[in-house]
Amino acid sequence: MLSRDKPCRKWSVLCKRVGEETVLYDKETEAIHVLNPTALLVWDLCDGKHSLEDMEMALRSEFSVADEERVGEHIRGVIGRFLDEGLLENP
Repeated sequence: MLSRDKPCRKWSVLCKRVGEETVLYDKETEAIHVLNPTALLVWDLCDGKHSLEDMEMALRSEFSVADEERVGEHIRGVIGRFLDEGLLENP
């Protein structure tokens, strides 16, 4: 079971800036994924050391998000997509 508390990027996924976009390339599946700025920040924090709460604080700080915004739900959605695409490691 993959821990969603402190998610960790898969070793086979490369992250590269291409022009104005950030692209993930999974060497195992040869799949390419384009990230928006918020998904990129979440990706950068998927290092096995940052909790979802840490990610929420970083997003709120980086993007000056209002207190009433449901940032946690957005992060869980991004993590869910990373899980669905097989971009995260098992603990």
